[in-house]
Amino acid sequence: MTAEQLLPVLIALIGSAGLWGYMSKRAQNAHERALKNGERDAEFNETLKTQVDRLAGKLDEKTEQIEKLLQEMAELRSELSAAKVTITHLETLLRNR
Repeated sequence: MTAEQLLPVLIALIGSAGLWGYMSKRAQNAHERALKNGERDAEFNETLKTQVDRLAGKLDEKTEQIEKLLQEMAELRSELSAAKVTITHLETLLRNR
C-alpha cells in the first residue's frame, strides 16, 4: 500500500477513535450527572419525608385540641341550658309572689 492509500485509512481510524472517545466521555458525563441528580433527589425526598412527618405530628396535636374544645363547648352549652332553666324557674317564682 502506498502512502496515498494509507492516508484515508489512518484519517478514518483517528477520526473514529476521536468520535469514540467523545461519545465515551459524553456517556460518562451523563452517567455522573444522573448519579448526582439521584443523590439530590434522595436528599430532597428525605427532607420532604421529614417535613411531612413533622406536619403530621402538628396535625395530630391540632386535632386533639379541636376535639377537646368541642367537648368543652358541649359542656358549656349543657351548663348554660341548666342555668336558663333555673333562671326561668326563679322568674316564675318571683312573678307568683
